[in-house]
Amino acid sequence: MDWIVTERQRLHSLFGVFLAPEVSAAIVPLARPALRLGGQGRAVRLGGTPLLPPGESWPRWAGRPLDFLALVDFAELAAVLPQPDIPESGRAAFYYAGRTPRPWGSRAEERDGWRVFTGELVEASPPEGVHHTPSRTLGAAPFLSLPAPQEPVLRQVESRYSGILAIYEQLYAAWLQHIWPDDPIHQIGGWPVIVQRPVTAEAGHASSGHDPDLPLPPHDRTDADDWCHLLQLDSDDRLGWHWGDPGRVYFCTRKSAPLEDSWLILQAR
Repeated sequence: MDWIVTERQRLHSLFGVFLAPEVSAAIVPLARPALRLGGQGRAVRLGGTPLLPPGESWPRWAGRPLDFLALVDFAELAAVLPQPDIPESGRAAFYYAGRTPRPWGSRAEERDGWRVFTGELVEASPPEGVHHTPSRTLGAAPFLSLPAPQEPVLRQVESRYSGILAIYEQLYAAWLQHIWPDDPIHQIGGWPVIVQRPVTAEAGHASSGHDPDLPLPPHDRTDADDWCHLLQLDSDDRLGWHWGDPGRVYFCTRKSAPLEDSWLILQAR
């Protein structure tokens, strides 16, 4: 894809001003294609009329009804950019108990605090107590996502080229500003724009039932290969989503597992 070549050249030009050629050569290949959600289109609908499988009861957590977040059309996304481990057909509806107290995805017992539904989906009437989110339909545009400075792959580069992480942090912030000048950071696939720590490692840790008060285990290659980032939804004033400043919800999926088994992580400051 020509745009990937162009974007990688742009990254090389940016990094080459501040980093040695061998360091730039180690970092730029880490960039992953992803989809920025925004502008005009119909790939993703945030809020609006909820959808559920026919006959499915409304999902609940701790007795509270979940809120409908998004409807994703994977065929529309694949027409823009096919991505490994992201479906190329079908639709999925995403739900979350977004009002406080809300699940953070850090404990296995919070598993019912979010749902992902696929297959046939029909309009559903929400029960009383569900937050109504105004409908917002978004298009998708491809871009190259960079790993956050907290990601283990960057720590590995730092171990080889000591002192580069502080410089990379500034370059990473500049790239984010280039990709996301104003809009909320809603994204499909690629490297997530994390608030605190790597979300795929956190999802693997929590879904395995590890004590959330213990530090995350080393993010080794086996764990990294097992989980991928699926959907990132930012706080968004237009939708009444306020999850922190910044605060983002991430859906992560285990590779080759059904989307219904996706794990949610909330990170906020």
